[in-house]
Amino acid sequence: MAWFVMMDSRNRGDEDETDLSPEIEIIPEEQERYEALGREFSRKLFGDYKAAGKNPYDYQLMIDDPYHPYVDPSPHPSMMEGWKWPMPDQPFRNKLKRNEGRLVDIISTSFGAYAISQKVIDIIEAIEPGVHQYLPYQLIQKDGGVHPDTRWLLNVCTRAETIDYERSNVIPIRDAPYWVRDRTNDWHIVLRKEAVAGRALWYEYRYRKPRIGPRYLLSDRFWDAFNAAKCTGWRTQDGELGRHIEEL
Repeated sequence: MAWFVMMDSRNRGDEDETDLSPEIEIIPEEQERYEALGREFSRKLFGDYKAAGKNPYDYQLMIDDPYHPYVDPSPHPSMMEGWKWPMPDQPFRNKLKRNEGRLVDIISTSFGAYAISQKVIDIIEAIEPGVHQYLPYQLIQKDGGVHPDTRWLLNVCTRAETIDYERSNVIPIRDAPYWVRDRTNDWHIVLRKEAVAGRALWYEYRYRKPRIGPRYLLSDRFWDAFNAAKCTGWRTQDGELGRHIEEL
């Protein structure tokens, strides 16, 4: 089975904030460096696809090929969406709004990815060794120093199609049949057990649903290990999206 998750986003001031992601600020030159690397990466993906004799605007390829380089409306592939990014020559950086002590294991960033602790990396690697990426990242304290807690940007490097369309309440989007959406408000998703086996986390590349942001899923094995290790920073989604997704 699997889960959609989100940041632990309880209201600040309502309870102990030590389990919340710290508030960060964008460093403009760092954001531009990230965007420039992403745009260069996108051009390379399209160029390589064309060089292989494939049409990047072929609808059927958009359906059948999980690594078809169509990333609209984004100007480049986002981290967490299954693309193996080029490694930056130095860490991407965000600035903390205030000096922070201990950090949660998973924090929000401005780079389209979560920054995760070594403890979370170890859980992922125990399940899927060598599959995903961990890009260098730094948090700058308000006083200008680098925060001592090391975090890496998690880049989910698997684009998969695990939804069982016969058992799930989804249909192709009329004007974009390479994507599927919920048929009605009665949300019901079933995954194919053989497609999920052995995974820690993956990006469900054909599924589109408002409100959930990146459509990555976590396996039971990962989520159980995450909670057993008392990792902090993620919780299951609100409402119907927080339901356990079954595999058949």
